[in-house]
Amino acid sequence: MTTVCPGLMRTGSPRNADFKGRHRYEYAWFSISDALPLLTVSAENAARQVVRACKRGQAELVISVPAKIAVLFDSLFPEMMSQMLGLANQILPAPGGVGTQSMKGRESTSVWSPSWLTTLNEEAALRNNEVRH
Repeated sequence: MTTVCPGLMRTGSPRNADFKGRHRYEYAWFSISDALPLLTVSAENAARQVVRACKRGQAELVISVPAKIAVLFDSLFPEMMSQMLGLANQILPAPGGVGTQSMKGRESTSVWSPSWLTTLNEEAALRNNEVRH
């Protein structure tokens, strides 16, 4: 069995994910970050790497460069990584909005998403049959 750490993978699935609280803000940051070309990897590329790793009997696979950097940083500086993740948590959208009610990404669109910032994710959604009509 291969343990996989892909980082962010462009699958087109944010539109079908559930969001709570300030769902429009949460969907915007998630769908934008999921579409950034230098921080994300295509699902097709990730799948090829996973299959190759399984064929080689590789126990662990870290796919994207940002994920590799994060894994290395965490192994060298675990306390600092924990503090950085805590800081990242503080910049996420604050509670409010729809509260505990759940909204799908497709119900959470805004001027930020979909937009030119999410183009790669929108293309992935079409390729991966994530678009519901």
